Amino acid sequence: MKLIGIAILALAAPLFAAADSSALLRATATRVLDEAGLTTEKAAGFREAFLGSEVWQHEFFDSGQVADPTASMATLHALWESDPAMVEVPVDRGMATACALEGPVKKWDAARMTGRYEYFRDNWKVGLLNEMYGNLSVFERRYLANGVQHDRFNSLESMNYQLEEVCLPADQYTGACWYARWIAHNAFGDSVQGPHYYEPFEASWDSPAEMVRHVGGVCGSLSNFGAAAAIANGIPAATMGEPGHCAHVIMIRPQEWVPAYSLSWSRGLHHSFYGTSWSWHLYNTRSQNSTSEARESGDMRREAGSLRQKGSIGEAIAAYRKARSRHPLDYANWLESAELLRDKRAPEKAWHDLHADVLKHLAPEFPEVAWDFLSKEVYPAILPKGEDELRLRQDVLLSYHRAISGWGAARWNLTAAVKKQMSMVSKKPVEQDEFAVAVFGIHAEQAELVPTLLEAQFAVCGKDEERKQAFIHRITEGLGKSNGRDFGETIGVLAAKILPSAAASGDKATFQFLGELASKSYEPCDVKVENFPGILLSSGGTLAIAKPGNRWDVPTRHWGVIEEHGGDFHTDAAPAFATVQLGNYGRLSGVVIVQRGGNLARLNGAKLQVSTDGTSWTDVHTFTQAKRVERIDLADRKLDAGYVRVLQENGPHLHFNRFLVYGAKQN
Repeated sequence: MKLIGIAILALAAPLFAAADSSALLRATATRVLDEAGLTTEKAAGFREAFLGSEVWQHEFFDSGQVADPTASMATLHALWESDPAMVEVPVDRGMATACALEGPVKKWDAARMTGRYEYFRDNWKVGLLNEMYGNLSVFERRYLANGVQHDRFNSLESMNYQLEEVCLPADQYTGACWYARWIAHNAFGDSVQGPHYYEPFEASWDSPAEMVRHVGGVCGSLSNFGAAAAIANGIPAATMGEPGHCAHVIMIRPQEWVPAYSLSWSRGLHHSFYGTSWSWHLYNTRSQNSTSEARESGDMRREAGSLRQKGSIGEAIAAYRKARSRHPLDYANWLESAELLRDKRAPEKAWHDLHADVLKHLAPEFPEVAWDFLSKEVYPAILPKGEDELRLRQDVLLSYHRAISGWGAARWNLTAAVKKQMSMVSKKPVEQDEFAVAVFGIHAEQAELVPTLLEAQFAVCGKDEERKQAFIHRITEGLGKSNGRDFGETIGVLAAKILPSAAASGDKATFQFLGELASKSYEPCDVKVENFPGILLSSGGTLAIAKPGNRWDVPTRHWGVIEEHGGDFHTDAAPAFATVQLGNYGRLSGVVIVQRGGNLARLNGAKLQVSTDGTSWTDVHTFTQAKRVERIDLADRKLDAGYVRVLQENGPHLHFNRFLVYGAKQN
């Protein structure tokens, strides 16, 4: 208790004599200017202008990660030489600074960045950009400066074309990708996956963007077109890679980023800071929501760095801890903290303080960021090694799980993290499984994480069915029933609890993983059906129904309904609905419905509807004289959809064994 009291008193007292933050910022700016080695005739004038503006220095150093300060400073100098008046125009100065910061990232020279800067400056001046542009921070302007993945859309010709042709309210740029048509083979039959898809058309249009709009393409071209259109109009955007797919994200209003044309939570941004995943994007953008806080964080970090340079290591450690605790969204505070402890071989207590701060300030909302930092920077220093330290090693790793709360800001690859932790614990399967059971016990009440934990453990078990069964038996004990519940029954209990919420939230990964496991406990549907042309688009998706888990419905069996296996469901709410979120977006060829035996007439009057977004629906068929097997041919309707549902407004009951959607994949 005395130690705790002393620690509290120490934190309450001033950690160190506060340095002049303005002087430290200016010293940093001076050092980078010196290192840039500017030698033009106007270099002295630029130096005077930059050092004379504290706001400009903050904009340069405190607007997100600075990958190469000296190269960025050289580019900023070139931009200033082309337009010295920018210093007095905040919107132009901010755009020039963003271009300078992104130049080294893109490996674009000063001439290209000057052209990009002038594009935004000139079009803003004559009122052609979206009104959002005027209020963007330097950090947000960096997305404009960086552009998109496919460089053809970053040309000034393409930007001018999209500025003229794709002028929309900011929140509608999520649909700008559909200005171009989805087509896998061009008019000559060349595949978009080959080198000659656009080659015949390159001299036929005035810009690559115009060419893509008229020729078409698949997800990569469409997403790059949509994101580039937003950027050309002064709206921050970025392209993203997904498994087998490309999507994009738009800042539709201040501080609100919305994925577009997205099929998966597993997104990797093509323009990112520190980490590329979706949760990393949320973390990094959140860190810049307040310009004043971002600058204060920079001031605190520079103060800590100054103490480090002076050799006041104890004070520097304390200063970095203060900075990261006050501004945990600034990842540089965490990185420099770890760098100091590592370089100065700091005492073990300092490492454990850093570990505790991660669990307190990062893990609850951003568990992926916390895991990345812990695994790369902290665990190598604090995780005890050797068989004798097994328990302590487990405790350290389990403390992470006690600190996180569900997925946090966004779903992420927790499966990989748990597998990595198991390998950190031990190489012995029995000790790995003991750790996995403990992790499961921590998260058992938070159903959203359970499928991921099972997936991680089953991946480690591989084909060792005996090991899987032993694990299931152990977690069953934790669920309060130590005897009589086998693998299938345990999975069934979890599936019944989790599948409806996964379907409601559109979580395909959870619905599919747990649903397929549960299907091993019930027989396939024996009703034969005739397929429509194409692939089974519903496979890999989700099924959501009205009032799941009612007295006639067993959610464990929902997965099979949208797969060849077959299953069943039964609604009990009016209006009744059954909605399939397709595993693949596509052009529909037909739908097959197999009703459960009995009360077939309940389907009469119901409507089959399709939707691209799950919000706006189009009627495509009305059921009359309902039969056990319904086949709805849609081949001639030219319907593209991501969702298909049956809506019954005349009663509360629908009950199917199969709800299969066929067509051509158009992801």
